Amino acid sequence: MRSLRARLLIGLLSGMLVMQLIIYLLIYSRIEDEIDELFDAELERSALAVVPGERMLLPYAPPAQEVDNPLAGMVITVWGNSGAEPPFQSSPLKGISPSTRPGFSKVRIDGRRWRLFASRSGDQLVIAAQPREIRVASARQITLRTLLPTLAVLPAAGLMIWLAVSFGLRPLARVTSELRLRSHRDVSPLDATRLPPDIAPVIHALNDLMQRLSEIISRQRRFIADAAHELLTPLTAVRLQSQLLARAEGPSRQREAMSDLHGGVSRALHLTRQLLTLARHDADADAQPFAPVDLGELIGQVVAIHLPLAEAKSIRLEVHAVHSVIVHGDVEALNTLVANLIENAIKYSDSGGVVRVTLQSRPNEVLLHVEDSGPGIPSDERERVFDRFYRRVESTEGGSGLGLAIARDIAVRHQACISLNSSEALGGLDACVCFSCRRCRNQ
Repeated sequence: MRSLRARLLIGLLSGMLVMQLIIYLLIYSRIEDEIDELFDAELERSALAVVPGERMLLPYAPPAQEVDNPLAGMVITVWGNSGAEPPFQSSPLKGISPSTRPGFSKVRIDGRRWRLFASRSGDQLVIAAQPREIRVASARQITLRTLLPTLAVLPAAGLMIWLAVSFGLRPLARVTSELRLRSHRDVSPLDATRLPPDIAPVIHALNDLMQRLSEIISRQRRFIADAAHELLTPLTAVRLQSQLLARAEGPSRQREAMSDLHGGVSRALHLTRQLLTLARHDADADAQPFAPVDLGELIGQVVAIHLPLAEAKSIRLEVHAVHSVIVHGDVEALNTLVANLIENAIKYSDSGGVVRVTLQSRPNEVLLHVEDSGPGIPSDERERVFDRFYRRVESTEGGSGLGLAIARDIAVRHQACISLNSSEALGGLDACVCFSCRRCRNQ
């Protein structure tokens, strides 16, 4: 692909040459009309200047001589009332007919085109003839002499165009040089104050992209730091529990240490899975295309997977969801959203409690409620629990603090709202996800 400089130079120089050619054709056409008028007037004057009974000799100028002479190549033929040959002809020319009508006309003689003017004077017919190529050659010579100075200026015009293009691309070259000299860690915005208005939008768009990249890099660094810090605690606990298991004496102490070690490993695996889910969601947030998803069918599948977990704690898992509720989204991300809400509800509900999943379809919105009979969350902490790695101090259940953070990220990506309220029916927490509601669109 050619560079922008080459494209501009080729386009401007080609345009200049095309315009020169058009100007040449227009000037040539105009000069040809003027030559025709001048030479026609000279034909008419020469024919009318013949006096009956007198002989008139005109110098014959062949086309090789100066062709801008109106008399060049002109042949005068005088016909009388009778005779097969004209009584007078300034130069030998076969093909001039005595039946030529008075006025201007065109005729082809021996493969050459001639312009004629015939005039009747008394009993004589005077015909002035001139070759057509005389006029064409004269028009070309005059046009060439007219355009020759402009042709000489073409190299200078090309040089000026090259200088103008180079000067016009200097801001772009400056931005390119500044970007090349930058470190890969430098994503600060470029200075667009001294740029022309044609390039400024590109720089503004590039600055927006660099700002988004800076936010992504900062979020990734913060995520890596938080993940490393959060993983350090369960891994340290696993190491200590393995040491206790090695020093344990007696079968009962060994079984107790083994149980603690198993729990520590399970917590570390759960945290690792949550971290991988969060990392995958952040990486594929803008890559996965949306498609129609039957939310009722998806809820049924997720509930079926979590039913053994609920039965293990003697929790009744109720589902009030209608099928054929279609939303547009990423089916894997929506699966993770529903699974996290149901898993949290089961985890924080007491044994023998109830978890209820409700899906409602309204004309302008779709509502998903996940209610439980657990202790709930105080109103002053309901926003903080969406922060990554935040865990309530009063909570007795071990967790990673990522489930609700992942759920909110998925909801925001699907232009949905997620809120935590008190469940009026069960007394615990009501996690509500609203798809396509007015409040979401206005945020």
